[in-house]
Amino acid sequence: MLDLSNFVISGRVWKFGDSVDTNVIAPLHVMRKGEIEEIAQHTMAAFRPEFPAQVRPGDIIVAGTNFGCGSHREEANRVLEKVGIRAIVAESVARIFLRNSINLAYPTLVAPGVSSLVEDHDELEIDYPKGKIRNLRSGNEIPLPKYPRSMEQIFEAGGILTLLKERCVKEGLVQL
Repeated sequence: MLDLSNFVISGRVWKFGDSVDTNVIAPLHVMRKGEIEEIAQHTMAAFRPEFPAQVRPGDIIVAGTNFGCGSHREEANRVLEKVGIRAIVAESVARIFLRNSINLAYPTLVAPGVSSLVEDHDELEIDYPKGKIRNLRSGNEIPLPKYPRSMEQIFEAGGILTLLKERCVKEGLVQL
C-alpha cells in the first residue's frame, strides 16, 4: 500500500536520457532465466554499467521522454523496485510501462521539466501532496502533476488486483 497523501521522499538521482527501453531495464537474455534477482544484476547496465552494483535503496530515477518504451515487460517495473529505486520521474513515460507501474502501485511520475532540474547524483525531493519536485542541491523546483483520484485509489489498495478483490468482496461477488 502506498498512501500518496503522505508520499514525500528524497533520494539520490540516477539520470537517464530519452527512450530508455524495457530491453535495457530487464534484458531479455537474462529474463529467460526467470529470476528477478538475476535480472537485477543486469538492469540498466547497457546505459550505465555501474548501475547494478552502485544503486542503493531509496535512489530515484530521473529520465527524459518515453521512459519504459519497447516490449511489454512487467519485470521491467518489478526489477527497478527490487534494486531499491523508490520512484521514477520522467518527462514522459511509455503508456504500457506507466500502466504497469500504476497497477503494481509503484510510483512512476510524469513531470515535464524534470530533466533540466537535476544532474546525476543530485538529491531530489518529491512532495506528492504539495505537487512539487525540488532539487535539494540547487533549491530549484517544478510542479508535479497528480494522478487522477481513481489511480490514487489503486496505490492506496496496494495494486489493481488488491483493489479489484476488495471491490468484489464488498459487492458480494466473491467470498474469501
